[in-house]
Amino acid sequence: MPIAYSINREKKLIVEVWTDEIQSHDVAAYWKRYLSDPEVLAIRRTVVDLRAADICFSGLDFCQLIQTLVTPVLQGRGWTTAIVVSEPSQFGVSRQYQAFAELYSKDSIFSSMEEAERWISAIQPT
Repeated sequence: MPIAYSINREKKLIVEVWTDEIQSHDVAAYWKRYLSDPEVLAIRRTVVDLRAADICFSGLDFCQLIQTLVTPVLQGRGWTTAIVVSEPSQFGVSRQYQAFAELYSKDSIFSSMEEAERWISAIQPT
Protein backbone atom coordinates (compact mmCIF):
# COMPACT_ATOMS: atom_id res chain seq x y z
CA MET A 1 0.00 0.00 0.00
CA PRO A 2 1.44 3.40 -0.93
CA ILE A 3 0.13 5.03 2.26
CA ALA A 4 1.15 3.89 5.73
CA TYR A 5 0.85 5.28 9.23
CA SER A 6 2.43 4.84 12.62
CA ILE A 7 1.29 6.10 16.01
CA ASN A 8 3.54 7.81 18.53
CA ARG A 9 1.56 7.16 21.71
CA GLU A 10 3.84 9.29 23.87
CA LYS A 11 3.29 12.39 21.70
CA LYS A 12 -0.31 11.45 20.83
CA LEU A 13 0.58 11.86 17.18
CA ILE A 14 -0.01 9.93 13.97
CA VAL A 15 2.62 10.03 11.22
CA GLU A 16 1.53 9.16 7.68
CA VAL A 17 3.90 8.54 4.79
CA TRP A 18 2.60 8.63 1.21
CA THR A 19 4.91 7.13 -1.43
CA ASP A 20 4.89 6.45 -5.14
CA GLU A 21 1.85 7.03 -7.33
CA ILE A 22 -1.33 7.62 -5.32
CA GLN A 23 -4.73 7.16 -6.98
CA SER A 24 -8.09 8.04 -5.41
CA HIS A 25 -8.82 4.33 -4.87
CA ASP A 26 -5.60 4.11 -2.79
CA VAL A 27 -6.81 6.95 -0.57
CA ALA A 28 -10.27 5.38 -0.27
CA ALA A 29 -8.86 2.00 0.80
CA TYR A 30 -6.44 3.66 3.20
CA TRP A 31 -9.03 5.95 4.80
CA LYS A 32 -11.47 3.07 5.30
CA ARG A 33 -8.83 1.12 7.22
CA TYR A 34 -7.36 4.18 8.96
CA LEU A 35 -10.70 5.57 10.14
CA SER A 36 -11.69 2.20 11.57
CA ASP A 37 -8.74 2.33 13.99
CA PRO A 38 -10.07 3.49 17.40
CA GLU A 39 -6.65 4.82 18.39
CA VAL A 40 -6.50 7.03 15.29
CA LEU A 41 -9.96 8.42 16.06
CA ALA A 42 -8.94 9.12 19.65
CA ILE A 43 -5.76 11.01 18.66
CA ARG A 44 -6.83 12.95 15.51
CA ARG A 45 -3.46 14.77 15.18
CA THR A 46 -1.43 13.87 12.11
CA VAL A 47 1.77 14.75 10.30
CA VAL A 48 1.39 13.72 6.65
CA ASP A 49 4.59 13.36 4.62
CA LEU A 50 3.78 13.70 0.91
CA ARG A 51 7.34 14.36 -0.27
CA ALA A 52 7.76 10.94 -1.95
CA ALA A 53 4.25 10.84 -3.44
CA ASP A 54 2.95 11.47 -6.92
CA ILE A 55 -0.68 12.52 -6.41
CA CYS A 56 -2.73 11.22 -9.35
CA PHE A 57 -6.28 12.31 -8.56
CA SER A 58 -8.32 15.49 -8.73
CA GLY A 59 -9.60 17.90 -6.14
CA LEU A 60 -13.11 16.68 -6.95
CA ASP A 61 -12.01 13.14 -6.04
CA PHE A 62 -10.67 14.47 -2.74
CA CYS A 63 -13.92 16.30 -2.03
CA GLN A 64 -16.00 13.18 -2.69
CA LEU A 65 -13.75 11.00 -0.52
CA ILE A 66 -13.99 13.47 2.35
CA GLN A 67 -17.78 13.69 2.07
CA THR A 68 -18.36 9.94 1.81
CA LEU A 69 -15.62 8.50 4.04
CA VAL A 70 -14.31 11.05 6.52
CA THR A 71 -17.18 13.31 7.54
CA PRO A 72 -19.61 10.48 8.41
CA VAL A 73 -17.02 8.79 10.66
CA LEU A 74 -15.91 11.94 12.47
CA GLN A 75 -19.45 12.97 13.40
CA GLY A 76 -18.44 16.52 14.29
CA ARG A 77 -15.08 15.74 15.91
CA GLY A 78 -12.12 17.88 14.89
CA TRP A 79 -8.72 16.97 13.48
CA THR A 80 -5.34 18.69 13.15
CA THR A 81 -2.95 17.97 10.27
CA ALA A 82 0.53 19.18 9.42
CA ILE A 83 1.26 18.39 5.76
CA VAL A 84 4.84 18.19 4.46
CA VAL A 85 5.47 18.74 0.74
CA SER A 86 8.44 19.20 -1.57
CA GLU A 87 6.80 19.80 -4.97
CA PRO A 88 4.37 22.47 -6.23
CA SER A 89 1.85 19.78 -7.24
CA GLN A 90 1.88 18.36 -3.70
CA PHE A 91 1.33 21.86 -2.33
CA GLY A 92 -1.62 22.35 -4.70
CA VAL A 93 -3.31 19.11 -3.67
CA SER A 94 -2.65 19.92 -0.01
CA ARG A 95 -4.34 23.31 -0.40
CA GLN A 96 -7.34 21.61 -1.99
CA TYR A 97 -7.54 19.17 0.92
CA GLN A 98 -7.23 22.10 3.33
CA ALA A 99 -10.19 23.85 1.69
CA PHE A 100 -12.40 20.75 1.54
CA ALA A 101 -11.57 19.66 5.10
CA GLU A 102 -11.84 23.01 6.85
CA LEU A 103 -15.20 22.05 8.39
CA TYR A 104 -13.48 19.50 10.61
CA SER A 105 -9.71 20.02 10.30
CA LYS A 106 -7.15 22.66 11.18
CA ASP A 107 -4.28 22.20 8.72
CA SER A 108 -1.00 23.79 7.81
CA ILE A 109 1.48 23.02 5.03
CA PHE A 110 5.26 22.84 5.50
CA SER A 111 8.40 22.08 3.55
CA SER A 112 10.16 20.20 6.37
CA MET A 113 9.25 17.56 8.91
CA GLU A 114 10.90 19.62 11.64
CA GLU A 115 8.64 22.62 10.99
CA ALA A 116 5.55 20.40 10.80
CA GLU A 117 6.35 18.60 14.04
CA ARG A 118 7.13 21.88 15.82
CA TRP A 119 3.78 23.35 14.71
CA ILE A 120 1.67 20.34 15.62
CA SER A 121 3.48 19.88 18.96
CA ALA A 122 2.36 23.39 19.95
CA ILE A 123 -1.28 22.37 19.51
CA GLN A 124 -2.73 20.58 22.48
CA PRO A 125 -4.27 17.15 21.85
CA THR A 126 -8.05 17.06 22.18
